Amino acid sequence: MTTRPHDSEAKGKIAPDVEDWIRQFTKHLELQLLEASRDLAPNVSVARAILATFIDSGMEIESAMELLGQAALESHTGAALWSDALNARRFALIDKEIQGALTPAESIELAGLTRIMRDHIESETNLPMKGARALHQKLLQLKRGNSD
Repeated sequence: MTTRPHDSEAKGKIAPDVEDWIRQFTKHLELQLLEASRDLAPNVSVARAILATFIDSGMEIESAMELLGQAALESHTGAALWSDALNARRFALIDKEIQGALTPAESIELAGLTRIMRDHIESETNLPMKGARALHQKLLQLKRGNSD
């Protein structure tokens, strides 16, 4: 029987704290899935078990919802880059939320869109580098003028 190397060995080492978190998450996920399967009620789902596991790991529910929503969007569209179309969809979902007509699936989609938007806003590519460079040049000129 051939054993397959762990992904961490095949792709390189991962940080020990990340590996510990993954092991803990997997353990809690297994426990949550076992608990959910015991009830066998129609309203128990794997998604609830996963969400409960994220919360057990210390993640805020809003962050877990954003992560699930982002993963759902990216599974349909690939890596989601912020665009005018995504922004328009987010506004439409916010309008539905205000009207009280947002479905649970749309709520997760909205959370995912919000996460993607925040990642875009906080990214280095969104920094106003042109203005920062101009300011840097002005400061250098002032410094040169004062040193004469």
